[in-house]
Amino acid sequence: MSDQLPDWVTFPERDWTRITPAEAGLDREKFQAFVADLNVCGAAFGGEDHSGQNYGAVITRGGYLVHTWGDRHYRHHTASVGKAFMWPLLCFAVADGLIDPDEPINRYWTGEGELSHPHKYLTEGHHKTLTWRHLIGPKRESLHYGGFPMETGVRWRERRTGLEDAGCTPGVVAWATWSGDPFYDLYSHVEPGTVGHYSSAGFWRLGQALTSVWGRDLKDVLQERLFDRIGIPAERWDWLTGDYVKDQKYFYPTIPDSYTYLDPPYQINGNPVRSGPGWVVISASDLARFGHLNATRGTWNGEQILDPAWLRGHSGGNKSGASGESVYYSAMGVVTTLGLAHAHAVEKNSFLPEEVFVGPVRTSSLH
Repeated sequence: MSDQLPDWVTFPERDWTRITPAEAGLDREKFQAFVADLNVCGAAFGGEDHSGQNYGAVITRGGYLVHTWGDRHYRHHTASVGKAFMWPLLCFAVADGLIDPDEPINRYWTGEGELSHPHKYLTEGHHKTLTWRHLIGPKRESLHYGGFPMETGVRWRERRTGLEDAGCTPGVVAWATWSGDPFYDLYSHVEPGTVGHYSSAGFWRLGQALTSVWGRDLKDVLQERLFDRIGIPAERWDWLTGDYVKDQKYFYPTIPDSYTYLDPPYQINGNPVRSGPGWVVISASDLARFGHLNATRGTWNGEQILDPAWLRGHSGGNKSGASGESVYYSAMGVVTTLGLAHAHAVEKNSFLPEEVFVGPVRTSSLH
């Protein structure tokens, strides 16, 4: 596929320009039939209340708004969607020469005197060979290879084998040493690179290490290097700190103790630690901007903002997500919405079925 974008691909300014399905190069009847078959409503993950208009979803094509559900400006924390934003932070750190992603993290930050227990220091045990790539995981997988076992603290504490939902990974795995205390057990239990396991806990450690490397609040870095450039002003989003989240025992009302694994440091050199276990508060409309950046392979208004190797979408457990694809240049932004199942983290195809696409965006009708 050529890196050259089609001439009908554009980029939103202050807000999206809305077009009809026909103008978007979609078969109107097939598109309407597809949408009519969906049962879209607010999600209720973990006891969160997203009834009424407390949810939002957006589909775009070629940089134009095509369809919405709920309130596209509704903002809420988006669970593990925050993992998607750790990739650009690593990308920029590599580009600036701050890190080599394939070197052990302990060459840049050891955690000595900051992490809660010596067995967690990145100079000890399996951490000696732990790299940035181990923690972030492969681009086209939902697994991480740092040897950190935990997805959520509550499952670890209860020694549950995982949710009954299809596709969920165990909370306590056979290769991990289990003490019953998720706080104590937040460390690499197996040689990095040998076992893949979805781990929000590993992303917490990644956020701590990146905060040390950058020497700044990661929210500010993300704002300056990414969000300012794709049109998301600072007042339209937030990123909750780990220090705040750890005290929210009922962050998800029916899943208490979800984040009991979060360990210090919560600040490094005066900067709060934020990380990819989640907690980015944002709207579907703005998540779709990030999805469109995925669709254009890191390009925005002629500028290559990100190396596409460091760019991917992600889903969140509370039915949020962001993704984009480079065949039809469609993108999605979803906040706490049921009925729009899409593997944002690994999916390379459009959420819309292939037969809906019948041509390019008809830009001539928009001027």
